[in-house]
Amino acid sequence: RHRHRSSPAMSLASHLVNVRVATFAPSRSRTAARRGAVAPLRAAGATIVASSKTKIAILGGTGFVGSRVVELLRTAGHDVFSVSKSGGGSGGVAIDLLGPDSADALKNALTGCDAVVSCVGVIGGDDDANRLGNGDANVVAVNAASAAGVKRFVYVSVASIVSEVVGGAGVLTGYFDGKKTADVAVTESFGEKNSLIVKPSFIYGGDTFGITPPRVTKQYGDILVKVLGSRLVKSIAAKMPGPIKLTLAEPISVEDVAKACAAGALGLNVSDQCDGTDEIKACAAKMV
Repeated sequence: RHRHRSSPAMSLASHLVNVRVATFAPSRSRTAARRGAVAPLRAAGATIVASSKTKIAILGGTGFVGSRVVELLRTAGHDVFSVSKSGGGSGGVAIDLLGPDSADALKNALTGCDAVVSCVGVIGGDDDANRLGNGDANVVAVNAASAAGVKRFVYVSVASIVSEVVGGAGVLTGYFDGKKTADVAVTESFGEKNSLIVKPSFIYGGDTFGITPPRVTKQYGDILVKVLGSRLVKSIAAKMPGPIKLTLAEPISVEDVAKACAAGALGLNVSDQCDGTDEIKACAAKMV
């Protein structure tokens, strides 16, 4: 270790490395038996225009991102409800997406919806747990939405640079396999015009630090954004190899991720993906 005194910017960047390494350190969890792959259905092409009141289901709507999507869209005057294991929240529906009767139950719950936003995902445990929680669960959601006649589907995935650097190193294989499976299912079933895949790297927000999954507060994250979002750091990062580029990648606030999801649900997005912080911010800006 070097003995010279670090600048505040370098100290922050160094700490970010530690945080992001922790992000991909698997935790222990009980794993359900691996089920067979679920083939996606294809929905008929359709588009919707944001109206005064759109009916939208948020899968994982009691979680870190999902709860904010619910609040944002409800405040905007739309008919919004959450689907989660617990069924918590106003008008919430309790469905375990990996349960034996989940497909029919979810189809019934989504009937009449204009759009679905899936914030469903897991990290930690073994590869099978990650494939199930990120892949199979979301394929069930996509198929149920398609069968229910839902017009648009939004999914929170993971930034390409994270997949390339971390997945390319053979870490969390099941996690990235599951995310890829879900990405493909969304695009194949709803098409590029009727879907949005939101792909953040490191999401921060709230007022507490977390370990599983790792998370930093809004106050700390805002400081990181000032450093890593500066033109100087971005220009340096652009020239760096993958691992360093990922370490220097600007994090994204949970509020901006939620706004991008809301914009996608209302058909305000201009492309089928927003990959990384800059693109997510641009999509989030559509929500005024």
